Amino acid sequence: MKKIEAFFIVLFGVPVLLALQGCWMMAPWGDHGHGTDADTDSDSDSDSDTECEETVITVLNDPARVLILLDHSSSMAGTNWDIARSAIGDLLSTFASSSIEFGLDTLPDPQVGECSVEAPVAVDCGPGTEAAINGALAGMSTFVSTPLYDAMAELTEPGYAPGCMETEHAKHLLLIADGEDSCSTATPGDFAALTSALVGMGVRITVVGFNVNIDSGQLEAIAANGGTEFTSYLNASDESSLNAALGAIADSVDSCLFTIAWPAASAEPGLVNFYFDGLPVPMDEDCSTGFGWRWAGEAHTQIEFCEGSCELLKDGAIGELRATFGCETIGG
Repeated sequence: MKKIEAFFIVLFGVPVLLALQGCWMMAPWGDHGHGTDADTDSDSDSDSDTECEETVITVLNDPARVLILLDHSSSMAGTNWDIARSAIGDLLSTFASSSIEFGLDTLPDPQVGECSVEAPVAVDCGPGTEAAINGALAGMSTFVSTPLYDAMAELTEPGYAPGCMETEHAKHLLLIADGEDSCSTATPGDFAALTSALVGMGVRITVVGFNVNIDSGQLEAIAANGGTEFTSYLNASDESSLNAALGAIADSVDSCLFTIAWPAASAEPGLVNFYFDGLPVPMDEDCSTGFGWRWAGEAHTQIEFCEGSCELLKDGAIGELRATFGCETIGG
């Protein structure tokens, strides 16, 4: 085997091998085009060995964008507000090394009026926003009303929170509120329609009700139409349950989607392979085995690891993720 020259980046805390020069691979797992002996005579010498050349390729973990929409109306004042800010800080810290890029928006806007949502997004989504979000929350206090419908409708406007909303990455809205809209006459049906419009824009919406003491048809309508597994809002009553709810939602959107940045995999999608700690991860088009990977879309520029493989990455059980181009796809 020739000398390997490589460098690493870290995704999910896993070093990902990015570049390789001149490596010939012989596969011990059988004939997948990685190495065969074409010797046809009875002696021990090989007349010709056919080996495919595998080059380690660049794969980038595709971040999910999560905009936290936080109710800071006067009913959140006191202990609830302190707990909410602390829980968001814990969420950002816990998922700092994940694939999630967070943003923050709040309602209402105290600089304009008690039912206003006219201010720009507090912190737009992007990498490394933890300090900015914590800083924004530290300087914020509760204020009067709950313009929930208008705050959500603002997200449909072009140019609003572009890092969160105008991106090819997975888009999520995480709503934290302690009650219903107090600024409009919007019905649950209106909220369902607005939520469906956002979902049509590619946004997935989850809802956490924090100490909600009413039967909130509005929050239920948002959750039921949000396009996620959380089809009812999660009602948290204290710091522990709020942390658990936020963690469960973030874990569900932490992405195992990877973009192939080099070379253009779409040219030969049947020549891509992935390895966990040197062992091949087979392609599984419908993820029926729970372990493997599959192409995410017909362009063949993104792949998604199936549930079992994804959990291994998230749990830090994999020391090295390696992606290669040039040999027949294992399991394909």
